[in-house]
Amino acid sequence: MNRILVINNDLDSMGLLKQWLETKTYTVKITTSRKKVPQLVRKFKPGIIMADIMQNEVVQNLKENENSRNVPILLMSGYSKRQDDLYLKVDDIIEKPFNLALLEVKLKKLLKKAG
Repeated sequence: MNRILVINNDLDSMGLLKQWLETKTYTVKITTSRKKVPQLVRKFKPGIIMADIMQNEVVQNLKENENSRNVPILLMSGYSKRQDDLYLKVDDIIEKPFNLALLEVKLKKLLKKAG
């Protein structure tokens, strides 16, 4: 299941990320709307969710919802200060700016984990 849902407010950067992911054969949807996330998860059925660290509430809701609790979440963070309460809820973390080779390794690992 090579579908990735990206939740982030920075559409410019995420548009570039989407283009790169699509060259790696992923199908990608991006949203800036927290309200649309549950509907997108149900309809799009992502194999991975990439969420910006500023989407803390969304991440918590995803892990509590039966439709999404088993979907791996890759947290995107531009902050060097850890927020352990949030970090414990996600499956992996990648720091911005992305190292694309590392991102690809992490995505493959999470997809394998999701089975």
